[in-house]
Amino acid sequence: MSIQENAEQRSVPRLFIPGPVEVEDSIMQALTRPMIGHRAPEFSILGEEVHTLSQRFFRTQDPVFVLTSSGTGGMETAARCGVREKVLCFVNGAFSQRFFKVCDSNGKQATRVDVPWGEAVKPELVREELSRGDFDAVTIVHNETSTGVMNPLAEIAEVVAEFPDVFLLVDGITSAGAVPIHFDSLPPIDYLVTGSQKALALPPGLALLAVSERALERAESVENRGMYFDVLAMHKSWKKHQTPSTPTIALMQALKDRLQMILQDEDAWFGGHQEKADLVRGWAQGAFKLFAEPGYESVSLTCIENTPGISIADLNGFLREHGMFLSNGYGDLKEKTFRITHMGAISMADTEELLGLIDEFVAKS
Repeated sequence: MSIQENAEQRSVPRLFIPGPVEVEDSIMQALTRPMIGHRAPEFSILGEEVHTLSQRFFRTQDPVFVLTSSGTGGMETAARCGVREKVLCFVNGAFSQRFFKVCDSNGKQATRVDVPWGEAVKPELVREELSRGDFDAVTIVHNETSTGVMNPLAEIAEVVAEFPDVFLLVDGITSAGAVPIHFDSLPPIDYLVTGSQKALALPPGLALLAVSERALERAESVENRGMYFDVLAMHKSWKKHQTPSTPTIALMQALKDRLQMILQDEDAWFGGHQEKADLVRGWAQGAFKLFAEPGYESVSLTCIENTPGISIADLNGFLREHGMFLSNGYGDLKEKTFRITHMGAISMADTEELLGLIDEFVAKS
């Protein structure tokens, strides 16, 4: 069913925003399964299924923990447990800035390296900055949704591997699920976090956190890891297919279904994201302009410069009349850019319909 066909059945517009994203009915139905006790045998069975599927999803033999939190909870776990003292934070948008703030607010000595918004973090810059100090960790946001830039994770990981005592902490909140990430095939990544409400196309409330074995060893020597986001407590429970605290069981049921769906046909899942990205990029280079540096455009969403100077707020008002909603620019980029997601239960036909409506609005403006 297209957006136009089901618009009258919805009380809210369909989402073309970076998250939360659209979730299809079949996945939503998983949330209505009978509740089970989180210390009961039934939950251990669910936990084992989710853990195994999550490892397959990340292509890793290392543990993948399921956190009842937003992706920021995974970032906080990485900062609290993965940094001894000094961390180097590369900031090229609003969410890499958040990673810096997470590290700083948790008492780590965080050094910030700013890259102009719209540009990617380059491997040579990482090498140069790491050579300047005795850092024990680096933070990178793989996909910066505020700017539509996807940083070159594999190349950055190769550079960080040149510094054996430096751990790599990666925010993959809007990349994991939009592009394949093979955790064990890359040079060492020590923490990789994603969130349920992004490319995994689930409701908000879960974070997935892949953690290397050496990161677990380091955590043993890190003081003040906290309680809720203590990675060693997670690992102890993970071995029993449990969680340290009460989890969002209904969401874990839906996560199991989603991971099975992705793994059943990964080419179709990841290819669908790329097809929508190619469609929107090609369209945007007509009346508009891409904000991201060429060659580093995100597969998760496209950030578009508002070159005609239209009112994005008015555009969204127009789109709402047709049962849709996209995202204005983030922070200082508000009204200067807008963003169209490629994540969630949005088809190519839906995306084409959205682009046609934007063209109609621009022609009238």
